[in-house]
Amino acid sequence: MTTPVRNLQLVERDGFLLLGDRQEVSYLDGGEELVGAIVAEAGDRGSMSDELHIAAKAWVEQYHLDRGRANVLRALDLPADAAVLEIGSGCGAITRYLGETVALVDSVEPVAARARVGARRTADLPNVRVFVGMLEDVPAEPAYDLVFVIGVLEYVPDRPAFLESLRRRLKPGGTLVLAIENQLGVKYLAGGHEDHTGVRWEGVQGYPNEGPARTFARRPLENLLSGAGFRPVRTFGCFPDYKITRAVMTAELAEQHPGLATELPHFPSPDWGFDEPRPVDEAALWHQFVGAGLAAEAWNSFLVIATAEAGESALWPDDRLAVYFNTDRAARWCSQSEVLVSQVIRRTPLVAQIDDEVSVRAYDEPLVEGTPLLTLLAKEPWRVEELLTTWREVLRERADELGGAIWDLLPHNLLVTADGVVAIDLEWCVEGMSVADVEQRGLLLAADKLAAAGWRGAGERTTVRDLAGWLGVLLGHAPSYVDDTVEREARFQAVRICGITKGAGLRREQDYLRTAWQNRLAELVGGAG
Repeated sequence: MTTPVRNLQLVERDGFLLLGDRQEVSYLDGGEELVGAIVAEAGDRGSMSDELHIAAKAWVEQYHLDRGRANVLRALDLPADAAVLEIGSGCGAITRYLGETVALVDSVEPVAARARVGARRTADLPNVRVFVGMLEDVPAEPAYDLVFVIGVLEYVPDRPAFLESLRRRLKPGGTLVLAIENQLGVKYLAGGHEDHTGVRWEGVQGYPNEGPARTFARRPLENLLSGAGFRPVRTFGCFPDYKITRAVMTAELAEQHPGLATELPHFPSPDWGFDEPRPVDEAALWHQFVGAGLAAEAWNSFLVIATAEAGESALWPDDRLAVYFNTDRAARWCSQSEVLVSQVIRRTPLVAQIDDEVSVRAYDEPLVEGTPLLTLLAKEPWRVEELLTTWREVLRERADELGGAIWDLLPHNLLVTADGVVAIDLEWCVEGMSVADVEQRGLLLAADKLAAAGWRGAGERTTVRDLAGWLGVLLGHAPSYVDDTVEREARFQAVRICGITKGAGLRREQDYLRTAWQNRLAELVGGAG
């Protein structure tokens, strides 16, 4: 395959090709040099790389190296034979995923310092070319099946002309995929800092100050695309945003399954670069938007699919309501879950599993609406023994059926419905654990979660250790169970992070997590001790 831009006679420098003779754009975020050094030293530069993911410590590195950067596109069914144009590719996080997924990628980045890193990140992918230039430098011919504009439109001065120019480079029936923050996202409404200006409520008030960028609410954004000749335009919501995405959802999800739509985002959303209390409870605000039928107006970010002529895109199947990811762990344990119209949740590992003591399962489970057991317990603490006993009965009843997957049958994974209780999210499979081991794990994690919520069911001035011990006594476990359970949990979490089940690296991580747990147990319920 080839494209008009690849047929140009261009100068190559540092792995990228120079387009045009215009003055280079000078925008930098300050992380390019460090990110470039990390990429240069990495043995694995893939989109699922543990090396790069772990090396990203601060936000400026995470933006370029976190494996969750590709999740916004993992949510789509990208055709393997597609020719792709990417505009504003930065240091190549999205480019890398595209190069692993589709047939051809022309990646255009206006900043040479960033393109240099992107070229290095994709140097082993023969289907990828990285260019330094602007959209105007790409021949205006209909050469691409897909065009990607991720986090770019907010910086463009003449947006209608830019969008029309993108459309001219698409083949008939081709598709534009665009991601951008929502001007009226629930994070911003709750007092999160505007991502481009760092000012609270800047976009919510219509950008009263001059700035380098601006975002849009849903309908103005869709109108921009329609005005540029895209039909139809379909918009999805991203949480916590399009940058490191956990969930992509349709408007229909909130209409059909409001409980799940409320629970899928994890709040508060990260306030990248800031560490200040949020003046409004974002989770409570989101709950109100879902209940009022306004969820689609308050998504934190938008993912937009727009076709160049009439016809539905196949990138998002009609039977899919949402996709969500677990990529904050070692690559071999990462997974995605699809919420289907058939009221099924389909869970799939992102990496093929091998036989080992630990794995994540591929399985389908029914989509059930109910109240999480710990949520009910937080509201009705006098029911603590009744509810924990109910959980234990389910645990024992399903032990033989589930085998190693019993590891995840915990109080926070139990929904209370009108018809009884239902276990959900039984993703992890750990071999060799007894029912008693899992029961003690559930009690420890229940204590941790209840303590974080300020639960006072065990009285005032209670430490997390005291709470865990008290919950254990209710089910017949001596308080001393806590230390053995912490040891097992520290090891499991070390495996989860490291992706290995033995070795010096695992032991170091386990030692660190054991100390973290001991510190946590010494804290007071609802605050530090």
